[in-house]
Amino acid sequence: MRELINSVSKKEWVFVGIITAVIIILTTVPYIFGYLMAPSNTVYNGIHALSPGDIPVYYSNINQVIEGDFLVKNLFTAEDQSIGTFNVWWFLVGLVAKIFGLSVILVFQLSRIFMIPVFIFISYLFVAYFIQSVPQRKISLIFILFSSGAGFWMAGLIDTVTFADTTTYWWPIDLWLTEAITFNALYQTSHFIASITLTLLIFLLMLLAFEKNRFNYAVISGFLALFYFNFHPYYLPVIFGVLGLYLFVLFLQASKILWRQMGYLVTVFLISFPSIIYHFWLIQASPVIGQRAVQNVTNISPLPFVLIGYGFLLPGFFLGLYWLIKRKSLNIKFIFLLIWLGLNVVLIYSPFPFHSRYTQGIQIIFSIFTVVGLFYAKDYLKSKLKANTYELCCNNLFLFLVIFIIWFTPSNFYSVSRDLYYFYSQPPGAKIRLYLSSDIFKAFDWLSQQTSPKTVLAAELPAKFIPGFSGQSVYLAHAHETLFFYSKIEYLQWLLRDNFNNEAELNFLVEQKIDYIFYSDFEKALGSFDPATKDYLTIVFDSPQVQIYQVVKE
Repeated sequence: MRELINSVSKKEWVFVGIITAVIIILTTVPYIFGYLMAPSNTVYNGIHALSPGDIPVYYSNINQVIEGDFLVKNLFTAEDQSIGTFNVWWFLVGLVAKIFGLSVILVFQLSRIFMIPVFIFISYLFVAYFIQSVPQRKISLIFILFSSGAGFWMAGLIDTVTFADTTTYWWPIDLWLTEAITFNALYQTSHFIASITLTLLIFLLMLLAFEKNRFNYAVISGFLALFYFNFHPYYLPVIFGVLGLYLFVLFLQASKILWRQMGYLVTVFLISFPSIIYHFWLIQASPVIGQRAVQNVTNISPLPFVLIGYGFLLPGFFLGLYWLIKRKSLNIKFIFLLIWLGLNVVLIYSPFPFHSRYTQGIQIIFSIFTVVGLFYAKDYLKSKLKANTYELCCNNLFLFLVIFIIWFTPSNFYSVSRDLYYFYSQPPGAKIRLYLSSDIFKAFDWLSQQTSPKTVLAAELPAKFIPGFSGQSVYLAHAHETLFFYSKIEYLQWLLRDNFNNEAELNFLVEQKIDYIFYSDFEKALGSFDPATKDYLTIVFDSPQVQIYQVVKE
């Protein structure tokens, strides 16, 4: 590893530092702008338009650690839970918040910003392992950080089509899927950045362990995998599948079993094994965790939208593969990348229920092959074109930047500009999701002062934020986290739709162990239910926009 680090010059690290600063600014300014643009009597909740649904879950995990609960529970469902989960990533983030007195939203963003330079440092070393040419390294990093698919160019056309299957998300993955595009991950959350960083670092260390016969690298990889699988066990088949297949290729290349290298991989498995067993134990020991695992299916868009999501990176990959084969440069290192890509594709369309997660890393592979292919094509054209034509078309930095921006970056800039537009113009549909009234946060604060655990019934949007800002559980809030979510939403709508049948309503609230009803404009929009007229409800918090009623169960 030291040799690899030393192969990177100081000028390269300066370049990496500048690019890192640019990425941090691009991915942080929208959040700051959103905070500054908060209308009077509202609070910015810290989310944005790109896949915002899971962020309140991370808030809840952080908040529980701040409150001293290191074994976090699923507060997005009302069922009793005797066992909590130790999530090492959110434990560390929450611990920082607890030590320094930081708010949930602030520490969430600071952890994201902190992980960006860590990822870029590791990713540049990863690229340097495969590519010796400094210009190719630099451009590969630019592609990894800034490139995306053709979703922006196709979105308008797709919007004109009506799809019969409404349960499938017919949308280019570069416009919604965090794992698929590096920029999306850097723009979203720290644990997604940590996930791809750990994947790259484990792979890099194991490649060096196999190559240099370094047992200590395998030990370090094992502890990294132990840490990684604790908070992202989905990638166990990726880590061991890719390394196992690569080791098999090394066997074929050597025409013998490489026992030492096999021992390295076994070492990684044995050290990381406790995290693997821990998750299996949780699923067996806790009905809530087990059911959540069953319904935590992360689907992906149909294949055409996956291909659109990678856009020009896909032909770029084949360009690189073509030239590597043609120039007989498809060495064992690039074969490793092909194994990684192939396994990811298999997992995406396998019975494993975590399809979208296995897009992680594909864009990095495509970026490396694309840059290699472009440089080979450039060398080829140098011998085929006139000098002036070559300089104009192939050795023109300005032209390269224009083509790169137009062909490879629009989806990323769309995501950022869409957020800036929403924060500035505040169209009603976006405003109610980005900014919650001050009264709602006062209600959250009141709930946080009540003994827990208590269960709150609320409409889906405020319910998403109750766990993260009050520490109380909710009846329903999240399709993956709330057990039997779609059944429960029917009951919620039944309760709030009309204003009669007190006995049935009370029986329902008692059976579901609901302690409080959160009543705001979101709940009023669901029907004519009027808690003020119910003799089984007592108002315990009152403000102009929010009331909280306690269920009288005796």
